[in-house]
Amino acid sequence: MDCGYQGRMAISLRGNVDSLSWESEFFQLQSAKLTLDAAAPEVTPLDFAPYALVQAKVDADRMDTLDALSTLGFRLAEGETDVCLAINPQDAALAAGRLAVPEEIADVADIARQAFRLSRFRAPWYHPQDSARFYAMWAEKAVLGTFDHLCLWADDEQGNGLGFVTLRRLSPEEARIGLLAVRPDCQGRGAGRKLMAAAKQWCAEQGVLRLHVATQTGNLAALNLYLASGGKVTRMAYWLYR
Repeated sequence: MDCGYQGRMAISLRGNVDSLSWESEFFQLQSAKLTLDAAAPEVTPLDFAPYALVQAKVDADRMDTLDALSTLGFRLAEGETDVCLAINPQDAALAAGRLAVPEEIADVADIARQAFRLSRFRAPWYHPQDSARFYAMWAEKAVLGTFDHLCLWADDEQGNGLGFVTLRRLSPEEARIGLLAVRPDCQGRGAGRKLMAAAKQWCAEQGVLRLHVATQTGNLAALNLYLASGGKVTRMAYWLYR
């Protein structure tokens, strides 16, 4: 006789757990990422045993998967929203950014340390200073063209840098913003709009048709900036850690 069981059936997860060598070394924390794959073996807690931290990124509408990860000990770390902007030929007429040079790395890195304090690289999973170190290195590598491909300044009327944006070419038709940061004492001066204009202008000159960018779901200021610049939300996901 069916007694009307109200609970949820246990959901098995299939995927691959891959070591994150660079992050493990940088953060001094043995780290891995769980990539879900229906064709892969079933995941069990034993797969996570070698690691101090395991990451997983799941689309926001996959509630069954989120529940299953919760039963395996994963906790919500951050929400992430992806936005895509269509680049038009007329964007080439926007104000261009100024290419950051190696002599400006210290300045770019200092802005990055302050701008990205709230990120998924946060306590209790990471040390308090880890986020600042991570984004400072990201900014440095962008200036050198060894991670993102370039870093652009937006300047005020006197030629002083208001902030920077880094860009990475994904394909002939697509690019992605890595970091966008405004100097703390330049907030509220339209620097974000100037940085987005510089990014779009670079894309138009390079023949890029689509510009992608991601931000924390809770960062409404950044999300509103991207939407006001012509972007559309393409994906919402959650980062979970175990």
